[in-house]
Parts: sequence; C-alpha cells; structure tokens
Amino acid sequence: MYLGSFDPVHSAHVSIPVKIKDQYLLDEIIYIPTGKSPVNRKFEASSLDRITMLKNATKRYDFITVSDFEVTSENVSYSVDTVRHYKSEYDNCLMRLIIGEDNFVNFTEWHNYRDILSISNIIVLSRDKPFKYDKIKQLESYIVENINLFNKAESEKIHFSRSYTSNLSSTMLRDLMNQKKSIKQHVTKENFEYIEKNGLYK
Repeated sequence: MYLGSFDPVHSAHVSIPVKIKDQYLLDEIIYIPTGKSPVNRKFEASSLDRITMLKNATKRYDFITVSDFEVTSENVSYSVDTVRHYKSEYDNCLMRLIIGEDNFVNFTEWHNYRDILSISNIIVLSRDKPFKYDKIKQLESYIVENINLFNKAESEKIHFSRSYTSNLSSTMLRDLMNQKKSIKQHVTKENFEYIEKNGLYK
C-alpha cells in the first residue's frame, strides 16, 4: 500500500516503487490517495483528478492498482483504518505500508500509529535531503537495517529504502506551476496534457 496525496503524481511516485518492488518481495502495489485529511488539508486537485492521474501514470504496470477506498469514504481518512481494511482483504498476505520520508517525519503523530505497526511493516522512501526526526527515539526499536529480516517479518518493522532517492515532491511541482514554470519533465506526457486540458493548479 502506497499512501499519499499525489497532488499531483510525479515521476518519482512511480519509478521508485517500481525499482524497489523486487527488493521488498512485493507482489502488488496499491496506490491509495488520501481522502478526507485528518489535519484538514485541502487538496488542489479533486479526488477524481488525482485518481485519474494515478491511473494514467501507472497503467503500464500490471502489478499496480489504484484504490478509491479513501476518497469515496465519508469518514476521515485515518491510515490505521485503511491498513485494517486491506489487512482484512488480504488476510494471508504480509502487509507493507509505503510512505515518503516527508510524511514519515510526523508518523508518531498519526492516529493510533502503533496499531499500524502491529499490522504492517513500513517502507520509508528516503529523500535526497536529510530529515530531522525529533521523535525518532519512539520508533528506534522498530527500525531495522537488514532488509532480509524486514522481508521475513510480518509486522512491527521499519526499513528506510535508500537505494533510490529523489528530490521531487508534489509541493515542488505545485510551486513551479504557481510560478508559471513547466513541470513537463516531472510528469508523464498524458498527465501533463491532462493538467493543461483541465486547468489544474492554476
């Protein structure tokens, strides 16, 4: 499960998970864009637009699916509820939660974050720039360096994926568009045309 706003989806959102798929023994990757944000974050693109852009960006990969589980729910999108839902759907599978390092920084503030760890392992996609973890001591016992140990464990393990990094972020792309600069090199051709055609991020 790859959770995020994907507002908009950029090239690293897809290229890095695809590259690490075999390292983490992933059979399927489910992209789940955030629905109602627990911190009242407002998204610039609609749920339908974000779903469409994700499908455009991932359609060539048969092991990737895009879920509307959160965006069609009337409830606040707590990640713990999403993880529980997919654990019930894939009861016999090892659950892996993929999140970007910029989101992981505040992981200890997530609703029932320890319950997430009790169900799933977490893959943190590292960024080019270093992050400061003020509350990392609360998670030290979960972090493992050995990927084989991580892959064998059912839950309660965190692994930082540092094989492939990127400085791209959705925030950066929105800032570029606010400055009337092109994001053409950072998104698929289809999504660049979709954003232009629908007047997104204006």
